[in-house]
Amino acid sequence: MKRNSHKYQHFALDQDNNIVDIKNTVDNNKYYCPNCHAKMILKRGQIRQWHFAHKTNKCSYDSYLHSIAKKMIADWFNNNEHITLKLNCENKCRKYEKCKIYNKDICSIPIKKTFDLKKYYKKCILEHKYNGFVADIYCEHKSAPIFIEIYVTHECSLEKKNSGIHIIELRIQSEEDIINIINSSELIENQNIQLYNFKRQEDTTYNTKQDIQKYILFPSLKSHVDKVSYTCKNYDKIRKGIYEISIPYDDCIPMFFDCGSLYTMGQAMAYHAGYLKKSCQLCKWQAKNDLMDEPPICILYKKCGNPKYCQDNIPAKCTMFKENMNDINKAVFEFKQYIKNNWADIWINNQ
Repeated sequence: MKRNSHKYQHFALDQDNNIVDIKNTVDNNKYYCPNCHAKMILKRGQIRQWHFAHKTNKCSYDSYLHSIAKKMIADWFNNNEHITLKLNCENKCRKYEKCKIYNKDICSIPIKKTFDLKKYYKKCILEHKYNGFVADIYCEHKSAPIFIEIYVTHECSLEKKNSGIHIIELRIQSEEDIINIINSSELIENQNIQLYNFKRQEDTTYNTKQDIQKYILFPSLKSHVDKVSYTCKNYDKIRKGIYEISIPYDDCIPMFFDCGSLYTMGQAMAYHAGYLKKSCQLCKWQAKNDLMDEPPICILYKKCGNPKYCQDNIPAKCTMFKENMNDINKAVFEFKQYIKNNWADIWINNQ
């Protein structure tokens, strides 16, 4: 949407109150300003583009735009056999109402719902009062009229928006915006065509699934994070561990910044719950050298005879294990903070 830089008035009213383009004017005919109704002068020279001009006091261009928009759009509405309104709606997963994991960005897609305005609204009139509000353009209906509001400098008042009346608000900043509307047979909801108080019927046929990552503590007491096998449709149907934590997975969004990863957090939670007895990941004797590209080591490996690298150790057989309660408590706290605002599933095999 661009404002007309010169703000020329290219439209006026003729003696029969019809909108006339400057290109279609006739010498000696009289033309009037759509806003103030003063007589207009024809400017049809060889240098500047043709336009109408006031003899004396000039109307503001915004007032002129508002006036011609009302007139031209009302005429367009009344003269068209069909006008399609396209509303923004959603197609959601059919289980969204009961789903604990529902995520609008993943579990729904935007769609357009269409209906023919002229099937229900045959005629519109200007500046009509209804329920204490005056419509720029009033589309007649026995019980559910529509207000078409022209937004040049001021949008609809909050009171009007909250009135429950169906409102189509058209953002107009140039004559071109008006022409684009009347040269079409559609009104498509977007940032320049806002709809208020319309009922939006949602579809529930979207076949989607949300990825789930799962921490699994196996009966062997080995741990694993599976980011491939699970979705919202099967995470609770496939059980492999004695202790499992499932959360939504998005590889673009890191989780558990403080404790490091879902793997570390899962081990801390399993230890806290009493299902994991020993883990190098949770041992205070494990050390990492962030400057070296090598796996964590056991700082007691020379003293106790364990393998140097923790990945080669068998935690269950280690006699030197000492839990790092600071890291464990930090991870448990972070998880508890996470589930205050996010979904997570903790499953324990009690058999």
